[in-house]
Amino acid sequence: MFLDDPIAHNAQASPDAQALCMLGQGMTYAALNEQVDQIATVLLERSVAKGDRVIVCAAKSPMAIAAIYAVLRIGAIYVPIDPAAPVERVAAQLAKVAPVLVIADATRLGAFADSVPNVPLLDLEQPIRGKTSPDKLRDRCAERSPDDPAYVLMTSGTTGDPKGIVHTHKSGLAYAQMAANLCALRSSDRVSHHTPAHFDMSIFDMFSTALAGACVVIIPEMHAKLPASLSELTQSEGITVWYSVPYALIQMVERGALAERDLSALRIVMFAGEKMPPSALKAFSNHAPNAVFLNAYGPTETNHCTTSVLAHDDLDGTSPMPIGRPDVGVTARIGTDAAEALAGELLIAGDQVMSWYWNDPDQTAAAFCTLPDSSGRMRRFYCTGDIVRRTETGALMLIGRKDRQIKLRGYRIELDEVELALVNTPFVTEAVVIARDQALRAFVTGASKCDLEQLKRQLEAVLPPYAVPQHIEWLESMPRTSTGKIDRAKLVGKADEDRAA
Repeated sequence: MFLDDPIAHNAQASPDAQALCMLGQGMTYAALNEQVDQIATVLLERSVAKGDRVIVCAAKSPMAIAAIYAVLRIGAIYVPIDPAAPVERVAAQLAKVAPVLVIADATRLGAFADSVPNVPLLDLEQPIRGKTSPDKLRDRCAERSPDDPAYVLMTSGTTGDPKGIVHTHKSGLAYAQMAANLCALRSSDRVSHHTPAHFDMSIFDMFSTALAGACVVIIPEMHAKLPASLSELTQSEGITVWYSVPYALIQMVERGALAERDLSALRIVMFAGEKMPPSALKAFSNHAPNAVFLNAYGPTETNHCTTSVLAHDDLDGTSPMPIGRPDVGVTARIGTDAAEALAGELLIAGDQVMSWYWNDPDQTAAAFCTLPDSSGRMRRFYCTGDIVRRTETGALMLIGRKDRQIKLRGYRIELDEVELALVNTPFVTEAVVIARDQALRAFVTGASKCDLEQLKRQLEAVLPPYAVPQHIEWLESMPRTSTGKIDRAKLVGKADEDRAA
């Protein structure tokens, strides 16, 4: 089975069912499958071969999703690029994967024409109709293998060589099926497509939804950035399954006019990518009376691989949330010693784990280790770099990153633990802590400012004196990446600028 197969299956089994919807305009599975075939035939006419990389760079839209499926259908590899990325970053990513074609919308075509003049371009906003016979498309489909690379997700690259995370049809489907089962997706569901295609969370939006024959509700950027419009769209589109970074939910709590909305259709609210402030989730849950809440964890290399399932009664607004237990088909262990530790680095094995880093065997080798699982069978484990501890109930609690542990004036400090202490106060919604000049500096946001000395006193009650930030700066909002995560690099730069001034 391949990632595009559910589209073709649904086009036969339920041709009139809605596959995609954007601002009230729908596309059936039959129409989507026909559009996928049309784009696929054009790609064949453009001599795109099996295994070739095709860049997809466009705002979220039905045509962008159809283009992704078309690349998969001809056995090529789709590489989604951040439409808002700086030119230098895009150039580095293009050099890494050496694409044979760029599919982009009109807004981005000009930039690619300048940066890669020798790579053909395909305008996503122009009519795309191929003349290749259906037999040629069927022949190409027959050449594929489930172990073929399906997509490459680009990460890092801000200061060095970008990483290309390679997932096959097999690993992508393993995750999509697991997540569809976890959320009990059904054909009547309407699933949010909030994150952009270059973010790994979009794999659930597109492929898990298709496996269930459900409808993807595409959330345009203008709505994603306006909390009141976002909550209104969630209501009007009858979204039943929500998946986003925590920031989207935080924004709806703070500025989304939730008291005026009816979100009773929501039955699953899933979030991932960063820690969710307990107070924000509790506040959102008051407006989603029929929802179950899923705290999903997993690096891009593993897809979402552990989940904490939370009912309304589990949300007290203060307790930190575990990342839960390994999902079906996932094996997790702590540390590399013969006996598992109660705390240490989290290692993940399973069919949904990536295959390799594109053109980087050394980095691939460094990212994996071979160890026995609980049954003694030797497995290939991905080393996440995340430190966890096992709770008394057996759930996993995320402590922080290996590279976020520092030594300051002789004391070992987990920066993530300091951030957690900040957000567990009633004043702070989000927090970032960095070390500079032998001191800790915190950036915080919240619904309203409080006396910083009062905040420090609360921290002193739960942290040792050496772990309490000496400097705390209140921000109106955190800088964000295009995927909605906090842009920590910008805060580091701000701290350096302030220090220089």
